[in-house]
Amino acid sequence: MSSDIPSPPRAAGAAPADGRPPRDRRTTVPRIRGAARRLFLERGYEGTSMDAVAAAAPVSKRTLYQHFPGKADLFAAVIDDAWSHFTRAPILPGDTGGDPRAVLRAYVGRLTEHWERPDVVPLLRLVIAEAPRFPELSQAYFAVGKEPALKGLGAYFAALAAEGRLATPDPQLAAAQFLGAIKEPLFWPRVLGVPVAFDASAAVERAIDGVLKDR
Repeated sequence: MSSDIPSPPRAAGAAPADGRPPRDRRTTVPRIRGAARRLFLERGYEGTSMDAVAAAAPVSKRTLYQHFPGKADLFAAVIDDAWSHFTRAPILPGDTGGDPRAVLRAYVGRLTEHWERPDVVPLLRLVIAEAPRFPELSQAYFAVGKEPALKGLGAYFAALAAEGRLATPDPQLAAAQFLGAIKEPLFWPRVLGVPVAFDASAAVERAIDGVLKDR
């Protein structure tokens, strides 16, 4: 019997003829980011190739480069993904109608949750270790993570300053100093892998005292 009879068209979403499950195009970029994050943390930035990411995703190299033209772009996407839970959610109010102390306590709470995510500290350690050879790593970390966070807090402080409720005339500097007063006792020990030696609540209240006039 002739085998020239064409096969019926495959319905959308049906399994390919070889029995493999169909790929959902909507998951391609998250899958690439996830594979890249694993490899960066396992092998470092220098030790991770685009070919290895394509194989781990798995996607074709053509697909990988369509979404991420180079390894620096891919690393920036991984950093953006790690910070997105903090920078893209509405953390600070758009006005100063609430109690600033409560707002800042909640802000630090969200910041602490961000630190505790399993990829945040390891990715920062990676940036610190490899940035001298690859300055694009620190540039990406700053552009998609630290800078948006600092600007958001600075904008809130500027609103407080306009009402005379901030202890410094430079809101952006106040934001940087506030974050420093939080991160030095509570975050950097995590990065260095040593115990936190200070009471978290006391550190937060002292930091808030340092910027608010109504203390």
